[in-house]
Amino acid sequence: MTGREYARRLVRPGSEIYSRIIEALEKLGGKALEEVLLEELRKRGFDVSMPELRQMLMKLEIRDKVRVLSLDEERHVVELLVKKEESSRRNY
Repeated sequence: MTGREYARRLVRPGSEIYSRIIEALEKLGGKALEEVLLEELRKRGFDVSMPELRQMLMKLEIRDKVRVLSLDEERHVVELLVKKEESSRRNY
């Protein structure tokens, strides 16, 4: 299985990567640039592209888990809206 196929499998709601995104944001202080979040996920072994990350962030934003703010056309800040104990009680 290639990295892209694995990443596509992870994009399904309820999959592990959503909780890893929340954990990575918590580690980064609750707020991070998309590029920094992407690098943190890659350090944790998740081979995802920027478009794939943005798709996952959009789903988390719809569920009121994160907020994505545009600094300019290329740079976005991701802000965590939930605490760990809240996120562990809810499904993604």
